Amino acid sequence: MTDRCDALIEIITQAARLLSAETGHEAHVSAKAVNDFVTDSDRKVEEFIRSGILNRFPDDGFLGEESGRESSRDGFVWIVDPVDGTVNFMNRFPQYSISIALEKDGQLLAGAVCNPYFNELFWAKKGEGAYLNGKRIHAQSALPLSQTLALVVPPHRKRTYFDAFWEKEKCIYSLVSDTRSIGSAAMSLCHVAAGRCSLYYEWFLHIYDIAAGLIICSEAGCRYTLSENEDGINVLCFSRAYDGEIDEGKLI
Repeated sequence: MTDRCDALIEIITQAARLLSAETGHEAHVSAKAVNDFVTDSDRKVEEFIRSGILNRFPDDGFLGEESGRESSRDGFVWIVDPVDGTVNFMNRFPQYSISIALEKDGQLLAGAVCNPYFNELFWAKKGEGAYLNGKRIHAQSALPLSQTLALVVPPHRKRTYFDAFWEKEKCIYSLVSDTRSIGSAAMSLCHVAAGRCSLYYEWFLHIYDIAAGLIICSEAGCRYTLSENEDGINVLCFSRAYDGEIDEGKLI
């Protein structure tokens, strides 16, 4: 594990430099689905990460948002979102990130999320805590839930579900001071892990959106619930400081 964790930090740091060099350039944008876009930077960063990993660990598997799945011969699989928050990146809104997770036989072992714009690197290794730029982080506990911010993301790619989602969001609004939507699942999870927000709630995600953020949150003192359906994965993640105050059954 040590060599893979070292590689994880090295590769995501190098990929962040590559993405930073792309920032501000006019990107070639194409649509993959309704309100779902990809840029040449997404593809360039993913190929950089893929080649960096598989050149070192050729028996490992790979699951990338843009390139798909490559099977593993040793149980290890790298799960990569090269630009989580592509619409943010396209619009030069600074909440986007690179997300890389490592699992073995379906169990998350390590993850890293890097926001190049703010020079923030979050990472975690199973059983060893979560860190931001080398400093250990913990989920929020200083504020009562009613004074906190929640990250709640409407189903912007499946807007026919908006009314149903709003009924769920009202449950959250009754608990917290206010809500935000920042457009990056990985960064949203990291904001909860760092104690900046109390919870994160979103529907219709993919595993590459959330894998790295989930282990970072878990190691920072969060709990999460996932519900998978034909449209994707619904996620509720919150600080364990608020156990008993958030009714997961009403949301997931």
